[in-house]
Amino acid sequence: MIKKILVIGATGAQGSTVVRALVHDKKYEVVIFTRNLSSEHAQELLSLPGVSAFQGNTLNEKDIYAAFRQVDGVYCNLDGFAIGEINETYWGIRTFEIAIETGIKHYVWGSLDYLVKKGGYNSKYRCGHYDAKGRVADFILQNKTKTMKVSVLTSGPYMEMLFDGVFVPKLQEDGTLIYAHPIGKGHVPMVHLEDIGKYARWIFDHPQKSDGLDLEVATEHVGWKNLVDCVQRVTGKKAVFIDLSLQDFFAKSPMPKDAPAAWAQTPDAKVTTGQTYWENFSGWWSAWHDDIVTRDYEMLDNILPDRVRSLEEWMRKVKYDGAFRPVLKDLVDRRKAGIR
Repeated sequence: MIKKILVIGATGAQGSTVVRALVHDKKYEVVIFTRNLSSEHAQELLSLPGVSAFQGNTLNEKDIYAAFRQVDGVYCNLDGFAIGEINETYWGIRTFEIAIETGIKHYVWGSLDYLVKKGGYNSKYRCGHYDAKGRVADFILQNKTKTMKVSVLTSGPYMEMLFDGVFVPKLQEDGTLIYAHPIGKGHVPMVHLEDIGKYARWIFDHPQKSDGLDLEVATEHVGWKNLVDCVQRVTGKKAVFIDLSLQDFFAKSPMPKDAPAAWAQTPDAKVTTGQTYWENFSGWWSAWHDDIVTRDYEMLDNILPDRVRSLEEWMRKVKYDGAFRPVLKDLVDRRKAGIR
């Protein structure tokens, strides 16, 4: 039986919900893998009962070996924006290999949809920060051994990105909220962050059911007509959808055309190759615009009966009002460093 779980990516928006879901009833102990023990994110998690820390670097094999030898389960969610597509592909596979070697009992890979594959390998849908995780997911499921249970948790854009990130509306002087995005009549399979933690908990609680499973999760496929309708019902504010072309959308982006997709890269993972930010998110938006990603909501209802099931339910739960709230760790760190 799994007792102690290492969470890689614990201080991020997703990882922190996983940590909380694992320790809330003291069934599991959690070790958070972090480069900075003194960070606000790490200290907040260390204040929870049953949480300890391992200080290390996910791009250092010695650190990975040392951390894995302290636990019997692993939840691994690497930050592609920090280390880049190539590094994430390599280290995702290498981390899996080390897990087998060190006797990990259950290895869970935090993944995203393999968009270029789901789009028939059409480069229109190539999105490095998604495809890296998807490639690793395919590899580890195809190469699992009898000695270690392996699961994949494939999530997607967080509903909380309506607070912080590319879904944030533009507030007009008259109070109108403008949602200007290149989505057309497409849909984004958004997921509530808190429920990702619950799905991760279900995976560890049900190893016989989750072994070999790629659990693809979402709350609801959200179209922008539904989005503005929900905003108006919940907030009482006027909301407007403006459908932009990709060219017009990126023309308004704070990221320059040649900015790397690994926009939050760390000094020890300097990324000089791969897609640009614009190229990466062109594939991302194209996937949603063309509705190439599906989910089995009936299965998700059975796995997590108390899950949030709609955008409107989420908005009412979190008291959404269209205002900015900090959520995404990479963006929070960027703001603290004075980078916009």
